[in-house]
Amino acid sequence: MRPEHKSLSVLLREYAASEPNRRLLGSENRWYTAGEMQAHAAAAACWLRTQGIRPGDFVALSASRSASTAVCLFGLRLLGCAAVLTDPHATPEAFLAECAAGLPAAAVLEPGADGRVTLRRQGEAITFDPFSLPAADAALPEAPSDQAGYVIFTSGSTGQRKAVLLSDDQFYNNLLDSQPLGKYRGDDIALGILPLEHVFGLVLLFGAAALRYALFFPGKTDPASLVNAIETQGITRMNGVPSQYIALAEAKGVRPLPTLSAGFIGGSPLAPDTFIRLEKKLGMKLIPVYGMSECVGISCASWEDSVEVRAQTVGRFYSMNRGVILREDGSEAQTGQSGEICVDGPSRMLGYYGAPEARERFFRTGDLGYLDQDGRLHLTGRRKEIIIRNGKNLSPARIEQALLRLPQVKAAAVVGLPDEKAGEVPGAMAVCEGAETEDDLLQALAPLLPKNERPAALRVVKEIPLLPTGKPDKMRIRKELLQWLNRSS
Repeated sequence: MRPEHKSLSVLLREYAASEPNRRLLGSENRWYTAGEMQAHAAAAACWLRTQGIRPGDFVALSASRSASTAVCLFGLRLLGCAAVLTDPHATPEAFLAECAAGLPAAAVLEPGADGRVTLRRQGEAITFDPFSLPAADAALPEAPSDQAGYVIFTSGSTGQRKAVLLSDDQFYNNLLDSQPLGKYRGDDIALGILPLEHVFGLVLLFGAAALRYALFFPGKTDPASLVNAIETQGITRMNGVPSQYIALAEAKGVRPLPTLSAGFIGGSPLAPDTFIRLEKKLGMKLIPVYGMSECVGISCASWEDSVEVRAQTVGRFYSMNRGVILREDGSEAQTGQSGEICVDGPSRMLGYYGAPEARERFFRTGDLGYLDQDGRLHLTGRRKEIIIRNGKNLSPARIEQALLRLPQVKAAAVVGLPDEKAGEVPGAMAVCEGAETEDDLLQALAPLLPKNERPAALRVVKEIPLLPTGKPDKMRIRKELLQWLNRSS
């Protein structure tokens, strides 16, 4: 496949022109067709222009999962603005002050729970209904597909958040690459439960316009509410992290969910036997994907892969990506040799805002992995998270996998903790079924890991601290484990 150039504004216009009455976006309140979403987005773009917003402006958008957010996002792209997507749990101004000092947001858009949106600009605030604006009164120019159209922020799991610049081209080419593997269809109804300010959730919204499936935003995302949404809306697809699928399987109980056929899964590790057990309990196909804020998509398993293959890999590099595994000396790793995953291709970001450094040939992901003899990518951990115990490199991911192989362990996370004698030692948190104790788990781990890889500190908790993306919050986990050890001593 060769990269293509197509903007979200063109995709939405073409969809509305050819199939205006097809459902595009819905919530508990109502569904909106492609024609309606295009009309509302165009009206929003023209109205924002009357408020002084211009093409090329960076506009902060509080990215709640809602139809109002989608209209604002589509409207900004129709106007040729870059949508700076912020966490809806904080005001956009507070989020930007913490994450990206100096980002020139020309205005702020903040959707409310009632569907109305507040525009703040130059000290003034106006609240409006994005679904009641006057119809667009002028044609809008086509927004360039290769220029910054979105700003999303890295999770900050290893330090300061970075502002990532992405264009329509990154999302569109990711969808072209993943479609033959994940097989989204036009009659699919997808469940939107991931944060829209992160790439895994945002690509699902972009895909609704590009691949023409319907996207449903549930009002509540607790497991029982999701089961109800799947049953009442006939949901067929979803994107999620392992913890969300595990919670859904528990809430479902023995009730079948016959419409739910498949889902992309990524973001954190899952033991192969847990993957297989989870897929069987949910009665759906799980398709591992691997990507990040800086690269919308890197690799994906195939629909045709066996469950055993899908449980142990994240698939192959996308066809339009050039992916390599580089060793410490900079040489390319051979089959089975571990190293840092490095990629280049049309899904790679434009760059970081405010970071003028030269663009290297490959983007270094910071993730470690290897390619097997069939060319499938296996993840083994994070370069920055490697634990050096008595001079020996230990992989947190390997220890997490061992914990997750224990049937009583539902979730686990491992970090490096400072140690006066060994330099670093593994520390772990685990969520368990029943009344498991730390000693019980350490005893169960003994046959699975050599002594130096077993956690020096292991705490059983009710839940693992998570980032908004659903990934374990390693910085917080390390802090809480150290506090727990200090209290224990």
